[in-house]
Amino acid sequence: MAVFRTSETAPGEYGDLFEFLMEELKLFKRKLVLMLKHVQTGESMVYEQAWYDFHLKERLTQLMKADDYAAIAQLPINKNGQTGIYIETRYVKSGKLVGLQLVEARPHEGGRYVGLTPAVVFTDADGERMLPFAQKLK
Repeated sequence: MAVFRTSETAPGEYGDLFEFLMEELKLFKRKLVLMLKHVQTGESMVYEQAWYDFHLKERLTQLMKADDYAAIAQLPINKNGQTGIYIETRYVKSGKLVGLQLVEARPHEGGRYVGLTPAVVFTDADGERMLPFAQKLK
């Protein structure tokens, strides 16, 4: 059981969840060109984005940094699409790995995406505990 977090790369910005999983933790490997498989279970990665209204940015940032996932689950997801901020989820269906990060799209900065919170990766029993929350973020 373990929980891993990315560090701050610039004031208020954190390392990318995908890069953290692939390059730092090395928890996924590529099969063929596009398929990503978990190194222990062989499961494919599931990728989702849950978009939120921009006025919730500060609240979401606080809740994510406090690991208050019960409060996050109560916030309304914007089903209409891209609003500038979203929670990125990457997980395997068994729950052996669940990764989350709050991200902001910044088209005014050359179209870059910025991690507003540390990417958090839950493995083994911690991942299984977080899986129901991650699966609701669609």
